[in-house]
Amino acid sequence: MIAQSAARARDWFAGLDVNTWLVSHSMGAPPLAARDALVRYHERWADGGPEGAWPEWLDQMRAIGDGIGAIVGAPAGSVILAPNVSLLQSALASSLDLKGDRNEIVYEALQFPSLAYVWTAWERAGAKTVRVATDDGRTIPTDRICSAITERTALVVLSHAYYQSAVLIDLPPIIARAREVGALVVLDAYQTTGIVPYDVVALDLDIVVGGSHKWLCGGPGCGWMYVKPSLAQRFRPMVTGWFGHRDPFAFEPPPMEYANDQLRWASGTPTIPGYLVARPGHDLIREVGVPAIRAHNARLTKHLTEAALERGWQVNTPLDPQKRTGWVGIDVPDAEHVQHELQQRRIFVDHRPGCGLRVSAHFYTTDEEIERFIGAMDALVG
Repeated sequence: MIAQSAARARDWFAGLDVNTWLVSHSMGAPPLAARDALVRYHERWADGGPEGAWPEWLDQMRAIGDGIGAIVGAPAGSVILAPNVSLLQSALASSLDLKGDRNEIVYEALQFPSLAYVWTAWERAGAKTVRVATDDGRTIPTDRICSAITERTALVVLSHAYYQSAVLIDLPPIIARAREVGALVVLDAYQTTGIVPYDVVALDLDIVVGGSHKWLCGGPGCGWMYVKPSLAQRFRPMVTGWFGHRDPFAFEPPPMEYANDQLRWASGTPTIPGYLVARPGHDLIREVGVPAIRAHNARLTKHLTEAALERGWQVNTPLDPQKRTGWVGIDVPDAEHVQHELQQRRIFVDHRPGCGLRVSAHFYTTDEEIERFIGAMDALVG
């Protein structure tokens, strides 16, 4: 069904008439409505002035958070926006008592570097990081992660899928182990939100973070964090600011009185344009539906994987589509040069050391585009 409507869906995006966009795992194609949202933002800024615009923008922030929540099964009022996930992780770290006995932060060696940078930086405040090793640079045994979680563990910071290999992790056993010792689970779902269906409530996740510029087609500048409602009031982030106050426009002196809703995680003046531009992408993902997007992606990437193997190219991602997120890693000789040549042909993929070319398909990707990529590879690789 979605394959038949992919051509129609392309009318919702800019540039797909001249570009073959196989890089949604890195940056989704730009919705035309995002440009309209930016124009409306400018008009509201110009016409309404700050006294009229700010209340409206704050309401829109809450609505955008709820829209993301609807994609991942989160209840209304449980998702906060921020410019990026690193800021949200720092705010989370600042909420913890890292000088007590429960000060260990367990994270994977395959964690995206930004989060690893954040948590190792908080060692200066008392955190003890526990890095779970990988043997092959692509996977980490589930039981190894579980064994690293102890009574001293405060947080378990997990990647839903590894950015180096696209491998999806087995969440339930890790969550169960965290529950046994009273540790909280933080899931980085940047690599999966919008392409892999999941439900934060059904999985019993404590905290989930992600961003908008990949599968959500929302562009940079709109990170987000879900916090389980039963935990929300326990956190008092020290990475904060006036928009985290219960009434920011009261301009009250300290002490800080945190907002009772998701804005308690806000800090200084929010990056409103980034949030508003992201919203149209979120809307499209909800309209099409993640299960349908997943099925379309699995079909196209399965064909892509089979074509690569037939040609003797190395595939560095799981062959089973259900065990990976939405991209396929294909390594060939001089892969970085090949990526540049594809770019010149307006075929957008990316390259990662140790992985090769990362190639993906979204709901707007057609069979013809996959064939165009394979044909270009045949000409470049031989």
